Amino acid sequence: MNRLTIRRINELNVLREVFNQTPTSRAAVAKKLGLTKSTVYNIFTTLANDNLIYDIGQGNSTRSGGRKPVLTNFNAQAGYTINTKINQATISCMTNWLDGSIVNYQEFPIDGKDASQQLLALYQAIKLSTLDDTDLMGISVAIYGVVKDNHIVKALSPDLAQYDLVQILQSRFNVPVLLENEANLAALAIKDFSGGTIKNALALSLTDQIGVGSIIAGQLYTGTISQAGEIGAARYYGLGSENMVSLEEVGSDRAVFKEIQTLKQTSVVIADIRRWYDLGDETVQEILKNFETSMVIILQNLFLLFDPEKVVVSSRILQSVPELLKEIEEKLSQVLDHPVDIEVASNVNNNSLLGGCAMITRSILELPDADLQFKNRTMPTVGE
Repeated sequence: MNRLTIRRINELNVLREVFNQTPTSRAAVAKKLGLTKSTVYNIFTTLANDNLIYDIGQGNSTRSGGRKPVLTNFNAQAGYTINTKINQATISCMTNWLDGSIVNYQEFPIDGKDASQQLLALYQAIKLSTLDDTDLMGISVAIYGVVKDNHIVKALSPDLAQYDLVQILQSRFNVPVLLENEANLAALAIKDFSGGTIKNALALSLTDQIGVGSIIAGQLYTGTISQAGEIGAARYYGLGSENMVSLEEVGSDRAVFKEIQTLKQTSVVIADIRRWYDLGDETVQEILKNFETSMVIILQNLFLLFDPEKVVVSSRILQSVPELLKEIEEKLSQVLDHPVDIEVASNVNNNSLLGGCAMITRSILELPDADLQFKNRTMPTVGE
């Protein structure tokens, strides 16, 4: 290993420490990493010249006295990322500082169902989310489907795979672009925005499709051909039909909305489902019963196979009717001999977008596998 390689490794290790421990000092970083003070001082100078860190003043001296240390922060506002998700009818878009802090979040409509219209809406969403007087550093895109080697293999809109999405966005914005399955990104968010304590966790997405993102031993697991977690295609008897039915046909939010709209012959919003549930509407009760059965099938298999620390579920149905989760947990207790940690995401889009932020920021900082502790908080834009 040559000197340049060792120097770069040391630089990245120091950057990681400042990122995670901000504010910190040169002496603290040197002690933590076992490097000489002169090495760390030189690296701090390089990082400061790259606008990645800045000094904020003096800290307290130690009990034995001596010179007060100079405290240094990671410069989260050295640049920002734009993190997006292509939904069935909207583009979810979040702008983040480099430490993960949220600058803003917006939903943009898609005018049509064709992939070309999705791409136009995606481009417009990103353009409208850019910040003045600050550098855009990278873009992430979450999709419902399969991504391999930063290319779409298949998607909820089949014709989307015909486009080189990365090349299209890179040519327009001139920054790195990374693609990933939305459930996989939601799993990354569980790991990277929870203080670094989660090593085994699952993200279950029930919104437009059913997918599972898996963190195993601290790493995202995507499988041999990047199709791990595509559980929605699994077919079972006993889901409201005499024939085998896929979990996706009854267990996704989209399927619930579609079936209720078909049987009620009217457009449906989430508040309608809550109201009909409270009124004991038999049609809605039956549909939600099949939804619940699908959830029990999925969750008992996930807990038995992976034994995760926690499962975070993204579902508008469970947000609106949390009583269903209690019933699901009661049924799971008949199969599992230990308590389980199941959490319903407060926002069905946030985790995927935060996971995208972590993924692209790691790439920007050249720390793809480091343990980084991102910040899940809302921060103002420059000048506010």
